[in-house]
Amino acid sequence: MTARRRIEEEARVLALRLRLGLVDLAAVERWADQAILEDDGSLVELPELCLARQAGERTTQVRLATLAGDPAAIDVMRSLGAVKVEAQTPDELRKLADNLDPILKEIDRAKGLPDILKPALKFSGDFWSARVHGMTTMESIETEMRELLHAVKEYAAELPESEAEKKVVADNRSVSAIVVSYRTGDVLFDCLAALVADPQVDEIILVDNGNPKEMVWRIDERFGHSGKVKVTGGGENRGFAAGINLGVTKAKGDRLLVINPDAILQPGSVAALEAARGGQVEPIVVGGKIHGADGVEQRGARRRRLSLRSAAVTFLGMGWLKAFNPGFVSINRNTEPEPAGPVAMDAVSGALMYLSRSGFDRLWGFDEGYFLHVEDLDLCRRAEADGGSVIYTSLARALHHGATSDVPTIEVERHKAAGLGRYFRKFAETPAEKTAAALLGPAITLALLARAWVRRH
Repeated sequence: MTARRRIEEEARVLALRLRLGLVDLAAVERWADQAILEDDGSLVELPELCLARQAGERTTQVRLATLAGDPAAIDVMRSLGAVKVEAQTPDELRKLADNLDPILKEIDRAKGLPDILKPALKFSGDFWSARVHGMTTMESIETEMRELLHAVKEYAAELPESEAEKKVVADNRSVSAIVVSYRTGDVLFDCLAALVADPQVDEIILVDNGNPKEMVWRIDERFGHSGKVKVTGGGENRGFAAGINLGVTKAKGDRLLVINPDAILQPGSVAALEAARGGQVEPIVVGGKIHGADGVEQRGARRRRLSLRSAAVTFLGMGWLKAFNPGFVSINRNTEPEPAGPVAMDAVSGALMYLSRSGFDRLWGFDEGYFLHVEDLDLCRRAEADGGSVIYTSLARALHHGATSDVPTIEVERHKAAGLGRYFRKFAETPAEKTAAALLGPAITLALLARAWVRRH
């Protein structure tokens, strides 16, 4: 697929998401700022789209339509692919139905709709009628719409490319694995061996954040001949986020596979991560299943958005408050039924994460203000805020040993507490949120340090 065609396809999906109220004009500007770097100067609309907020929504829609052409049903399905169905309130569902109605009618008149989208033609009218017939009817329509959106999301995730497009992508895409290691131990050799043996991984950038010299020598002896493994970092412990960012600057691939040094990538995972990207708009963050030797999914691979309430449940043991407020739930979702294929997720783990280089650059990489932990939650939140997508697929897997680094537990918990404090301060918007962040931060710090002390003794 040429750069021009890819930009046009992204523009069609972005235009629909703007019409559906799923992104704002700031997201359009960020997309145009990135797209203009890939264009050869022939797409004259891109410079104008870089000023979308100044132009206004109506003018921006016209410019996107001129750039991308008329949308098709497949674009609608891809634009709905990032909708978090269960997170939509009744009011948001009704607004989405109203915005979707004229789009579907336009496509139906021009090209016809596939069967999977035809039921959506009635939702706007049904919601209007339900206002007269009462809440029971309204709830029934909401349930129908959620079921349809789930079906569309699953369909969109499996949309095939043409054989020609598949070949171009396969021929041109290269994958760089980024591994940050700090006193990881011998499991690092298993991690690197799996990556070296994987034909879908083109190079491995090992960032040495502080390993014994003999470990670095052994790595060179074992993997130096492969030509895949490149060591950088010089042994300076710069933290996980900064380590990944450094590794990316040394990488040549246009796909980035971030994986923990104590995780063993399973065969076929790169292909599954790439397939999960579907037709989503960049930036796209994809994560996979992280499991132990017993095959049981571990915590962290799929998570809800981190909030003050979910942090209180996850780190302060306040799950009992769910009896009074259903919003008090853990961020971890590993105890829920495992999805069969790619699904939208609030956050995935940096222990197994896959991005395009353009998406990573668009997000300016990981926030280096985090030293260890929470940087992946931050990245996922910023990807969504930028109009992008976060996807989880159980078809990509990594065997995770965990807790292999020679670092005191209390030190790890201290960094985690600092990361949580930074996250809440960074994303607090209202005065109440800022006050709560200031109060909860020390409480979480004390709880995590106490937990570390108990485990140690």
